[in-house]
Order: sequence, then C-alpha cells, then structure tokens
Amino acid sequence: MSELGLGTMTILKHGEDEARRILETAISSGIRHIDTADVYARHDVERIIGEVIPSHRGDLFLASKGGNELTEDGMRWNPSPDYLERALHGSLERLKTDYLDLYYIHGGTLEDDLDATIEFMREQKRQGLIRQIGLSSIRPNVIRYWLKHGELDVWMTPYSLLDRRAETLDRKIPVVGRGVLAKGLLTDEWEQRLSDRGFEAWHADELAGELALMPRPIQAYALAAARRFCDVVLPGASSVQQLEETIAADRTEIDEAQLDRLLARLPVHPYKKHVT
Repeated sequence: MSELGLGTMTILKHGEDEARRILETAISSGIRHIDTADVYARHDVERIIGEVIPSHRGDLFLASKGGNELTEDGMRWNPSPDYLERALHGSLERLKTDYLDLYYIHGGTLEDDLDATIEFMREQKRQGLIRQIGLSSIRPNVIRYWLKHGELDVWMTPYSLLDRRAETLDRKIPVVGRGVLAKGLLTDEWEQRLSDRGFEAWHADELAGELALMPRPIQAYALAAARRFCDVVLPGASSVQQLEETIAADRTEIDEAQLDRLLARLPVHPYKKHVT
C-alpha cells in the first residue's frame, strides 16, 4: 500500500522554528518517511532534522541524498567514491544517526564512472551505514543502467497527473514520487501558480483548460493518482498550514471511477532527453 511521506527541501522557507513545527506535525500526524538531501539549504535542513528526530528515530524511515558537492558559489556534480564517503558521513553526523534507511545518488550521467559509484553504494550497504540503495534521476539512460547493474532498491522520480513520464519505463522496484502536486498547480491555488511557461510538456493555454476541468478537490485527486503508481508519495511543505492541507487532502475520499476517467484522458508524455 502506498505511503505518504514528507519532502523537506522547502521546510526552512519561513525559518527554523516553522521547520521544526513542520517536522513535528508530520510525525504526530503519522508520517514516517522523511526525505532530505545534504544540499538542501546548504546542510541546514539535515541539521534541523537531526535536532528534531532523535527521540523518534526508531519509528522513522529516514532518507537522504549525496553527489552534489557544495562550492562557494553553488555546487558541482561529484559522484566519486571519495567524495560520496565524505558526503554520507556528513549526512549521518548532521542527522545524528548511525545509519540511513535509504541513501540516494542525487543525479548522474552516463559519462560518470557509474560502476565505481555503484560499488561504493554496495559497500555502504554491506557495512550497514545504509539499508537501501536509491537513485534520484530523470535520465532514462542512467536509470536503465542502474536497474541493470546497480542492485537498486528504490527509484525517485517526478510523478504527477501532469508528468507521467515514469510510466513509460519498465521498473520492478519501489518508486518514490516527488513533485506530486506539480509546484502547486494541482491545488486550489493553480490559477496563481500558472505561468506563461506552462509546465513540463504542457503549454500554458492547454494546461489552464485542463486544470479548469479537473475534479475537485484537485489536490485530493492528484495525491490519489500518485498513490496508484508510487510506493511513497512525497509532497513537500513550506509551512505547517500547507502540510496540514496536504494531509487533509490525502485523507479525502474521492470518486475512483472519476479518477479512472481523468487518467485515461490525460496524456502520458514520453521522455525527450537522455533517452539513449
């Protein structure tokens, strides 16, 4: 059965106190899957999580990511085993835990030494520092390589009513879906969130027309659709109110037949980049 988790990339938008309240609200509401990454707010999100969760650690499924090395003016991609070892141990220290339930490689290309990265991850799993190996990627060629060679346990990908590319890949492992509310387009705030750029393969005009026709509450149907495909549905939250609205929408009963018709009508766009 699919699970509702919490993505933490934006929890610091309104400060550290609100971030702590978001985490505490999630945990008290029964959310157990907490997802983060070392680069979120340049380590600060992991630090805050590490301050909040120690007394709950045994009840939580904690995931983080590595591979993007922070620099003075941003970050650079670095999947080398030497760097990943430092990154993993840094995450463990900030999160105040001896192990991660899931550790992702946070991207990647076919130009990487993927075999070296894969062997590093296998070794961390053998040592017990991580329980599961994950890949967070939107590149189908990289995903296929990991599925074939990487003893991959979990794949993280964008997935929503407006971005169903993941359905075109043959996968036999659990999927964690991020971006399930499509940057707020799949909520009651969709008119304010809509821009001239559209969203992914959608042009703004056709997107506006489709969103106007979607069943209400849109957020409930968006989460229900994501639950059908994803093993973990991972919306984010930048405030307690936003998180509470998401939890309420997730618990809202929907018309499953209406969702069937919606999914049948909406297109499944193909991957256009990094296919081969």
